Amino acid sequence: MRPGRITVRKGTSAPLCLSQQPLTQTLNIMTKSRLSTRNPADGRDIRKSGRDYVVGIDTGGTYTDGVLMDYASREVLASAKTLTTYDDLTRGILDVLKKIQIDNPSRVKLVGISSTLATNFIAEGNTKPVGLILMGYDPDLIESYGLDSRFATGNYAYFQGGHNAQGEQQSPPDLEGIKTWIRDQGDKLEALAISSYFSPLNPEHEEQAMQAVQEITDIPVVLGHQLSTQLDSIKRATTASLNASLVAVMHEFIQAVKASLKDLGLKAPLMIVKGDGSLMPYTEAARKPVETILSGPAASTIGGRFLSGLDAALVVDVGGTTTDMALIENGNITVSGQGARVGDMETSVQAASIRTVCIGCDSRISIKSAKEFQVGPNRVVPLSRLAIMYPEVLQKLQSLGKGRGFSKSQDDIEYWFQSREIDPEDPLLDNPRKTAVLELLSRGPLTVHQLLKQMQLNHLVQLNVEDLLQKRIIGVSTLTPTDILHFRGELDLDSSEASWAAFRYICNLHGLDPKEFSTRVMDFIVAQMTREAFIFLARQGQESLPEELDGAWSSWLFQEGLEKNDAYLGISLTSRFPIIGIGAPAEIFVSRIAGKLNARFKLPRHPGVANAVGAVAGSVIVDKEALVFLQESDSSRSYIVQFEGEKSSYSEIEEALAFAQKTVKRAAMWAAEESGADEPQVSTARKIEGTLHRVQARAVGNPSLSEQFG
Repeated sequence: MRPGRITVRKGTSAPLCLSQQPLTQTLNIMTKSRLSTRNPADGRDIRKSGRDYVVGIDTGGTYTDGVLMDYASREVLASAKTLTTYDDLTRGILDVLKKIQIDNPSRVKLVGISSTLATNFIAEGNTKPVGLILMGYDPDLIESYGLDSRFATGNYAYFQGGHNAQGEQQSPPDLEGIKTWIRDQGDKLEALAISSYFSPLNPEHEEQAMQAVQEITDIPVVLGHQLSTQLDSIKRATTASLNASLVAVMHEFIQAVKASLKDLGLKAPLMIVKGDGSLMPYTEAARKPVETILSGPAASTIGGRFLSGLDAALVVDVGGTTTDMALIENGNITVSGQGARVGDMETSVQAASIRTVCIGCDSRISIKSAKEFQVGPNRVVPLSRLAIMYPEVLQKLQSLGKGRGFSKSQDDIEYWFQSREIDPEDPLLDNPRKTAVLELLSRGPLTVHQLLKQMQLNHLVQLNVEDLLQKRIIGVSTLTPTDILHFRGELDLDSSEASWAAFRYICNLHGLDPKEFSTRVMDFIVAQMTREAFIFLARQGQESLPEELDGAWSSWLFQEGLEKNDAYLGISLTSRFPIIGIGAPAEIFVSRIAGKLNARFKLPRHPGVANAVGAVAGSVIVDKEALVFLQESDSSRSYIVQFEGEKSSYSEIEEALAFAQKTVKRAAMWAAEESGADEPQVSTARKIEGTLHRVQARAVGNPSLSEQFG
């Protein structure tokens, strides 16, 4: 599977497969000084009897993890896991908070959360109905190149307006036309995004359009220039529409989390992990939820860096759905300059440079014959876990092959079940066949063979329940790497008996030796992970290399370096970076990846909850940017400084640049302090793109500790 995609296959659960291009900038995560022996808020020495706590929570694809940490000593005092509750993420968060048993909630000074909420909603198509207003865009150009498919909404319209590369109006904004279009939408829209051509250079038309819209409706409005100063108009429009669709969802999530924290007596500031691994206050996350895309992998990387203490390493996080990889150099997590990508939608969101292989411990294992099998890309529930949820499943698995009623295929070990309730008023239930399927599954899990038989159908396609699977209303369970690990005795989390019964049955069907075949599956998984690590590391210094191994020579070189089977020539692969293993099975899988790449393997303390540690181990980081560009005509020439909707004009470039630097530095400092940073440090930089100058400031600080919500 090509990395860089979220793939949703019909009839299966949706794996989250995300990948970023190699780094163009880095993010300082400041983990060396963050947990000092003094309270960063006021410098007081912290006595053991009155130590401060921080709580980190990560909602992953399979588990929601939580940690209680001592702020001063870096010690993880308690950790817990619970299954992620997709129908209500806050329920899983509340469960894990209860499990870590916080003895004195008043000592908790910070709560950090990394969440899959934004990514999952986009991947599963659950975003809210959004309208997109495009001002000054060329419809023919966009449609001829098929760029309209990237807008993240099919409900968009073109209007006059926008500016040129000098920030000058190219045509007056059609405000009345926009109002008419909004009225024609009726109640179909829950939010609106507005993107005007070259709005980073002049946002006037976006702001005028927002004022016009607000005269006739009270739905939330998102402006493109407020999310990105990049000149890529398609990415900016996509980012704006995605953000608009997530605002209500994130707001509901945050309010529920705050209520849960208060129920447990936790009144500390709530911070959310961004896709670049930094922390932002919940108020900012509610306003810009799109910036939380990829927050989970970013938090894992920061947690791995923090727990291992390594300043340079490849971090490999083996999760339930995917295996994510990120690089740390000079104590920094690499950040992609290309923007986070979700499926075919490219955004302007700054995010960690992540490469993902769509194989995790809960990936589907499909066995077609003795020589052909596949792992992933779809995530399912391991049979070992399903047997705990439904004890009757174990009895059915143990009776396989005995008596009649079996199809003698993998359908006998693939179960469907109702994984969450559905609203009785949901339009999905207007379909009688879907209603019948849910009625059957509400009584308990059924194998695919049993379900088709009771529905009197011959093939899964006839069920037409892809949307119920995609929205996780119907869950799927079959053989996974988790089951293989249970069979091999390397894992003992759920029902090993169920894994044994299912694996032996499928091996018997294909004439396979279970022990030998389990080794083949493990070798295959490690080889796939190693391949992705190899490509990821190679492309860090050679961005022109393709994202896949292409050609016979490259495949042979890699394969020989991996297996060393050639009788005449040997190839040795050597990583110049140590490899940090993250995730519960890290010691099993990542240690073998390190061995294949001749790299030092580092298993940090608490590898199974490093992602939750990363939710509080990051820094508060605020970036501000002013654009300086030339504006000239036959009679005048001036340099314009454009910053957050304010425009200033100067006759000399150096004067304009000096003002821009002073402005962004002051704005970054103020914004970081408002976001909860303690004594932020500010750095500045300049970038030149043709005649455009980008003057940037970055403020970085440790999150302040407090006893009250920020």
